[in-house]
Amino acid sequence: MIRRNGLSRRRRELGVRLAVLLGLAALLLAAQPLAAQDCSFQLGFKALRDLIPDVVGECLENEHHDPETGLTQQATSNGLLTWRKADNWTGFFDHRHTWVRGPAGVRPWPNDEYFPWEAWDPPDRSLRRITLDQLLNAEYRLPLLGGEDTPIRLADGEASIASEREPSVREYAGVIADTVAFSDLNGDGYTDAAIVAFTSGGGSGTFIHLVAFLDRGGEPVQAARAFLGDRVRVERLAAARGGIVADTVSHGPGDGLCCPSLSVARRYLLRGDRLISRQALVIGAPLPGESVASGIQVRGTASTTPGSGSLTYLVYDARGGVIGTGTIPVAEGSESDYPTTFAAPIEFFAARDEPGRIEIIDPAVARGMEPARTSVGVILQAAPLTDGRERREPVSELVLELPASGSTVFGSLELRGRISSLPFEKNLSYRLYDRAGANVGEGYITVQGEFGGPGTFAKSVELPEIIAPRFIRVEIREESPVDGALIVSASAEFYFAGSA
Repeated sequence: MIRRNGLSRRRRELGVRLAVLLGLAALLLAAQPLAAQDCSFQLGFKALRDLIPDVVGECLENEHHDPETGLTQQATSNGLLTWRKADNWTGFFDHRHTWVRGPAGVRPWPNDEYFPWEAWDPPDRSLRRITLDQLLNAEYRLPLLGGEDTPIRLADGEASIASEREPSVREYAGVIADTVAFSDLNGDGYTDAAIVAFTSGGGSGTFIHLVAFLDRGGEPVQAARAFLGDRVRVERLAAARGGIVADTVSHGPGDGLCCPSLSVARRYLLRGDRLISRQALVIGAPLPGESVASGIQVRGTASTTPGSGSLTYLVYDARGGVIGTGTIPVAEGSESDYPTTFAAPIEFFAARDEPGRIEIIDPAVARGMEPARTSVGVILQAAPLTDGRERREPVSELVLELPASGSTVFGSLELRGRISSLPFEKNLSYRLYDRAGANVGEGYITVQGEFGGPGTFAKSVELPEIIAPRFIRVEIREESPVDGALIVSASAEFYFAGSA
């Protein structure tokens, strides 16, 4: 199941407008109460907002339709609602995720990913010249007779080759004709192809390879190859714009070579003469909408074993505050670059029963690529009170005015905002996270005001040059002085470009 580039382009275009709107939102929030805005949610936007009111926020304008693009949009205090006429698609964009209602309810998804039940873009418009018959009779470069790229031409999808020194030693190669995908992989306007090939020395091992072909003057020419494993089953292949996804049954930890049992999607990007593996994470438990308490075991699969041997988890409350973070080890015995599983308890501290989200991240990615991540929406159970209190502290309203989401920061970071009720000891805390979930800074902010009344805060934070350039999320937090539970938080994501 390949990610659809038309949707990706649309999301990037929406992201430009969204960054501007979020900057304006901060000014509007400071200037007047949201209740004073003369706008309302209607029809599908109202239905989606009613399901995730804290995520969507308040309206900043009435919806408006663009007949040229077929899009209806409405800016909110937290992002942008969008309806697409072509396929009746409705979603909410914030600066990191797209929230869409599907069979399992409303779920967030990273803006560079997609849900399998979202509508596909129009068909690939590239000119198709190469055929399956050509692929069945093409020249392949495969690991045969001790060489990494031994050329061999197939005849009707198969061939054998003998060693010159030992003519009796033969190795075999072929393709699996029903696992092929056609698409323009390099953007030149001509349809290319991906196909599954195999090699064997005649013994029990059957080595499976993903091979990408480019259209060169109407003839298929091998561009790159990736090894999928010994006796791996490929059940489906899909491709689009340089990306290839193989739905496989691979070997999980503990599986014998004869009997793979782990269903996992393997994702690749064609870059020059290489197929670069992209991590694909899937959460199997807990299920979307499940009620979970701290200590819940999170289980799932990873298409590639991370080099660090572990994944990162973050738990968010309904307002996007981080209330739990840590690492999840992958299964023992997992081999690098092979699929694996993970299962471990996670800890968090929820101040109340509320919707939340568990996010799993593999921060170890190739240079220039975003960390792989996935998430599941759940209902967080409040941590039990153990000190005799009957209830926790009341929730304040916390507004972060600077930095604006989507803004660029040079040198120091200016934090500014307000809170409706002065916190204990007049202190708030701040944390800085990169997109891999790593904490890159933290500290405290003094709030100005009188106890029992509202307060304001302003602080300049020097950001270390070593972390530039990258996207950073700042989170402002009020925590319980009794047990450390998060009372309220506000956050924004900005781009740190380093010194001006």
